[in-house]
Amino acid sequence: MEHAPLVASTHPVWTSAEVAAAARADQPGAVIRHVRQATGLTLDQLGSLYGCSASTLSRIERGQPPVDQIGVRRRLAHLLGIPDELVGLAPARHAARVPQPPAQADTLPGGAHDGDRSPMRRRTLLTGAGVSAAALAGLTSSLAAAADRQPASLDRLLLAPTLPAAVLPAERAATAVAGAAQAYRDARYNTLAAALPQLLASLHTSRDASDGHRKEAMAGLLSRAYAVASSLATKQGDDAIALTMADRARAEALTAGDHAALTAATHVLAITMRRDGHHTGALNLLLGTAAQLDPADTDPAALAAYGTLLCTAAYTSAQAGQAVDADTYLSEAAAAADRIGDHQGAGVHPFTPTTVTMYRISVHTTIGDSGAALRPAASVDPSRLPTAERHGRYLVDTARAWHRHGRPDRATHALLAAERHAPEDVAGPVSGTWSPPCCTRRHQRRPHSVN
Repeated sequence: MEHAPLVASTHPVWTSAEVAAAARADQPGAVIRHVRQATGLTLDQLGSLYGCSASTLSRIERGQPPVDQIGVRRRLAHLLGIPDELVGLAPARHAARVPQPPAQADTLPGGAHDGDRSPMRRRTLLTGAGVSAAALAGLTSSLAAAADRQPASLDRLLLAPTLPAAVLPAERAATAVAGAAQAYRDARYNTLAAALPQLLASLHTSRDASDGHRKEAMAGLLSRAYAVASSLATKQGDDAIALTMADRARAEALTAGDHAALTAATHVLAITMRRDGHHTGALNLLLGTAAQLDPADTDPAALAAYGTLLCTAAYTSAQAGQAVDADTYLSEAAAAADRIGDHQGAGVHPFTPTTVTMYRISVHTTIGDSGAALRPAASVDPSRLPTAERHGRYLVDTARAWHRHGRPDRATHALLAAERHAPEDVAGPVSGTWSPPCCTRRHQRRPHSVN
């Protein structure tokens, strides 16, 4: 849906000293704040129009993440009528060639950040680190090609309840939701992004046309579809949309009275909270939900849900600097995984013993112990990785551990392997390993992962 700009091109704000000074100082958040104030909109009002909370918009205006995301700046500029150049962007006619940066990233030597997909920037960094010419040529060519495969816009996900759609028969609706989850697990994110808005619209129409148990069943399917949408938005680095999708997933699960869907929705909601810096709240949500599950349960699906929550709690604790707690949660998750073997669980986040090992890589890398991260990385049998998405995630996390360990050559080889197994994971903003040159040291971002 196109919106007319909220500020006319003749408005005096465009010639104001405040906007000019903020643009010269490369402060896009300040430009957005001055223009918003010129409209008379409050943070709540603009946040509602954009699709994020007032607190998120306040952080953007203060120059904090996610203002470092190109997509965030471009959408706010389009909504307010701000020329792209005033928020540090290339003119819109070049936008299709500009990769979006991640919401969070590890800093690399020379002020680079996790997510840089500029071939020249990568070449400078890696050549200086002693990467072999053959490996470098393969990496830069494959990722340069991947950077041209721009992900479909996620904005239409927000509009799903208003889109026209036909009623789906129950069996067809269930099959479609399962297919969406499978597309995510197969790392086919562009295909998923294109199909999800209409699927969500059809599920809304089907739920509204139903009553009784059928209505509850459709609400449960809608919750699962929104959980997939939240994971997709997180993978694409759009935290505002991810949070909205997770909140909708939880609301639909409550309507359905579907405990399994509620657990899955709570899990993706906690991930969005953690990525927004709310580690304590995310941990409370994860552990509170896990406490409602019985670790002695013999149902593999329930045990998989329990283990998944604890793995994410471990990664959240590691990001909060709580290494001992992270190890405790991983140990308990490992015990649950040993009881169910290779059962994967439902939804987009499979759970197996190998899943726990992958989390150990992420946790130890996050707390700064790359040696401890590489030991479990070496023990992973790639043939036992349950999905293409998890395979790509494992290889990218291993690359990050090798980089932290001072072995950029091994990091490069891991990324080459990731590009072969899950190219959209490597090309995507969440999983990339270098950031665009426009992200300077003023925009430091947190380490991140979809866990």
